[in-house]
Amino acid sequence: MPKLSLKLKKGLEETGRLVRYHELKKITDKNPGIILTGHHCKDYTESIFLHLTRGGGKKVFYTLPPFDGERFLPLVFFEDKELEQLYQFVSENIKIFEDESNHDPIYKRNRIRMDLLPILEKENWNFHKTYWNFHDRSQLDLKFGLRSQSVSKPNPHIFRIPHETWTSLSLSAKKDLIDFHLKLLGHYPLYKSGFDNFHLQSEGERAFLENKNCFLYKSKFGDLFIIDKKSPAFKKAVSFREGENLCIEWNQNRFKLPDPQEKYNLGSWHHGQKIQIRSGNKEISECMRENGIPFFLRTYIPILYFDGEPIQILFSLFSKSEKNYPKRIYLER
Repeated sequence: MPKLSLKLKKGLEETGRLVRYHELKKITDKNPGIILTGHHCKDYTESIFLHLTRGGGKKVFYTLPPFDGERFLPLVFFEDKELEQLYQFVSENIKIFEDESNHDPIYKRNRIRMDLLPILEKENWNFHKTYWNFHDRSQLDLKFGLRSQSVSKPNPHIFRIPHETWTSLSLSAKKDLIDFHLKLLGHYPLYKSGFDNFHLQSEGERAFLENKNCFLYKSKFGDLFIIDKKSPAFKKAVSFREGENLCIEWNQNRFKLPDPQEKYNLGSWHHGQKIQIRSGNKEISECMRENGIPFFLRTYIPILYFDGEPIQILFSLFSKSEKNYPKRIYLER
């Protein structure tokens, strides 16, 4: 009978959950909207261990996405201490109704919550960090259908810190500066060993650091670049026609050129290529170095071609503060 009772309890619990979401789905179908749930990062950790005890594989780490097309989990954006403060505020100002079954040890999830989670907390387990190690913030805009139709307000994905700023800072301030910009990208601070290695390299000809989230790059007298690996700068440029204009888009920026006879086209840099300037020809790779373009981005920089020849490097698509090179297009007659 105890086993049957447990099965009945679990069956009723699962049935109740399905009915709840079914009824909520009917509401959102009738009145377009999304369902917000109270799941947080501790719930996610519970789910991980619950699924692992049932023989789950690596997919268990990707459960409870922040948004699955219907349900949104706002509380997963709160760090552990922030969540505690929020819960304390809510409990002091709002009457909370808690399901009595949440404390029944007959359920495995409750046993994980009551017995395992306190051990993890004692060992300084970071529930928020664990969750975001397996979920992607950058996909939220796409899933919500909020992708910008305009290139005028791009999301930050590349930071360029002037060489003069970098050299004027103390060692600890340099790390704080990098960590601050990483936080703006939604990433965690650098490990001290990684920062120390990068700083040591920066005293030479070139410093380069790559981790799972981003790149850091600095040439000897050049600016410091902090670049998200999911940056649109790592995607190929695209071109299309708008009436008599040729349009080129890359890195959330747009270049437009009158081209009624369709003589211009989009291209990219190839090793050994030269570009015509007023005084003759110049290596494109040298132009890239002079403009401080990190070596791992040079093949992505769009180049304007005319009759199969490169005539202008579109640096303005890398940064709006940059000028295309050469400023004036020199065409062979």
